[in-house]
Amino acid sequence: MGGLREFLRPPPHRGPLIAAGAVAVAVGVAVTVFRVGDAWPRATSVAILLVSGALLYWLGAQAPNEDGEPPAYQSVLVASALPLLFGGLIILGAGSEGPGPGTLLWTSAVVGALALWPAFERNSAISLLVAAILGGVVLIAASSLILDSPSRVLMAIYALALVLCGLALREPARRHAEVLIDAAGLTIAWIAAGPFLFEDEHLPLVWQVVVLGAGFGLVAFGAVDRSPGPAYLGVANLVLFILVVSDNDEALGLWPLVLLAGGIAMLAAGLRPRRPLPPEPDPYRAGEAPLAARADEGEIVVRVRRD
Repeated sequence: MGGLREFLRPPPHRGPLIAAGAVAVAVGVAVTVFRVGDAWPRATSVAILLVSGALLYWLGAQAPNEDGEPPAYQSVLVASALPLLFGGLIILGAGSEGPGPGTLLWTSAVVGALALWPAFERNSAISLLVAAILGGVVLIAASSLILDSPSRVLMAIYALALVLCGLALREPARRHAEVLIDAAGLTIAWIAAGPFLFEDEHLPLVWQVVVLGAGFGLVAFGAVDRSPGPAYLGVANLVLFILVVSDNDEALGLWPLVLLAGGIAMLAAGLRPRRPLPPEPDPYRAGEAPLAARADEGEIVVRVRRD
């Protein structure tokens, strides 16, 4: 066992080559299953997907970190393995009419749990992103089973939880924080796409406000932290907001007024005439330091020299 484990531990200097091979294998397996999978027994497709996915996952899990950070080839290995594992489990649990909410629930839970291990043990941000997305799928499937329809309220709470976790990880684990914000943006985008995905007549006003606020917040986060992912997702949410509102005659008359008035007010505030700043005060002379700068009056004298 030790010899096999050592054999499947990627040497760091060959990591990029192994990762490139992993991507080719993953694409080849996927094409094969989609192309001729219907002609095979289901067990054959499941075995091909699960075996190849497990092999790539094990290679990614065995790859050593470099100074506490996962090398790029490790992330590629894990990102190539998880979709294969998910596809194999979906085919395994799907019925004659395709995967139902129950199948999506347990398969997403299993693959999400597998993604959490490299996310924290190997410090893999891409694994955390996959786990967060699959966590949303679990909630959608669970609400579909219990409530007979996906719950926007539940997904909004999940997005808020992801944002809070992301802000908490902003200092100790910046990349992890960014991908959690990305997952929250995808969750809000799912809410915004409701009229297109589920043929809802209109997105209610309260959810329009949520989508608009999330879009602005994601763009602001991306600009402040110089993170392209949240910024792109913020733009995507704003585009979805425009499409949703443009299709609603009642909301179409409200939002232009609100947005234009708010935007013009902020522009005017930023471009208002500037007042000259007051002159800088003269530096303290020797013996004139403020009382707060003295440890014990009469014992220590703070001397301030002019530059």
